[in-house]
Amino acid sequence: MSKEQELLSLINQRILKTTNLIKKEGADALIIYSEPNYRYLTNFTGEEAQLILTAAGDRILLSDSRFADQIKAQAPGELNVIMKHNSDYEEISKILKTLNLKKVLIEGEFVSATEYEKLKQLNPELNFEICEELVEQVRNVKDKLEIEALKKAINISMESFNEILPMIKVGAKEKDIAAKLDYLFKINGGDGPDFDTIVASGLRSAWAHGVASDKIIEDGDMIVIDFGSFYNGYAADITRTVSVGKVDPELKKIYEIVLEAQRRGIEKATRGNYGRDVDQAAREYIAQAGYGQYFGHGIGHGIGLELHELCQPSMPFAKQKLTDNMIHTVEPGIYLPEKGGVRIEDDVLINGEEPEVLSNLPKNELLSL
Repeated sequence: MSKEQELLSLINQRILKTTNLIKKEGADALIIYSEPNYRYLTNFTGEEAQLILTAAGDRILLSDSRFADQIKAQAPGELNVIMKHNSDYEEISKILKTLNLKKVLIEGEFVSATEYEKLKQLNPELNFEICEELVEQVRNVKDKLEIEALKKAINISMESFNEILPMIKVGAKEKDIAAKLDYLFKINGGDGPDFDTIVASGLRSAWAHGVASDKIIEDGDMIVIDFGSFYNGYAADITRTVSVGKVDPELKKIYEIVLEAQRRGIEKATRGNYGRDVDQAAREYIAQAGYGQYFGHGIGHGIGLELHELCQPSMPFAKQKLTDNMIHTVEPGIYLPEKGGVRIEDDVLINGEEPEVLSNLPKNELLSL
């Protein structure tokens, strides 16, 4: 089987799973506005499109002439491509009127109120209904090609991180470390950073999202580095905490607590458990150690075509039953105001009773470089 045939086979499986959900909602079609979602169902990576997917599995992609050749090159299988010349809602309405539809679902998170009202006005004969995270339900479980892409993104991220370790020393600037890391993602075969790289040192290490600044690293600093590269559209997400020089004993103490909390969380990342089991295992250990109030965020989230998955409003990670081929982060942290913080994050593949940690960078070896 060629790569194109393999891709088409997987896309057809994705379409089938999505159309089953459309039918479950008693609908005849779904209008998709989300770029990751239409990419998932077509392999088209352009930023200007909408996809109509019928319950029968027919796909109609609306884009414009800028992307005609790209669609032809990227999207395998039977796909009706319409080049738009008017507004999105006018072009979508034209298509809807050619189909024998009664009930149409629309991605509520991605369509504007104006667009929704215009569609209803132009198509009074149709019953429109907002849906939430329908395609995302299918995307939560990764197929073979997605797992390969995520593993590649993670490996590129780790290789790049190892290359910037010599830069982490007294006198280095946070922004310089982040810039070099972002550069190396592309040099090492990735698509570039999938978020603003976090390099937060000293007191700033207690900032959970301390994006790299002009701060200079000083002796005794803890440095939280949260990073990840895209590869073929898929996002890695890893965090390591590094230290330089003589570190405050309490910061070393919380490092060991976070490391053990993460180990306990990963241990629970098995088929049949829920996200809350992963969270509780880590959170209870941190609380028992006396630092519960300093761990204020969730234990993790899914990764894939988006950096944050398995965490949508209708599908929070805590309530998700873990199934094989889900990939999510486990990232406990302790953040002490006016002192510093620690976070350790790895990407984990659900694989039966034995979690598969995909990111295997050193941990304790990064203290006092």
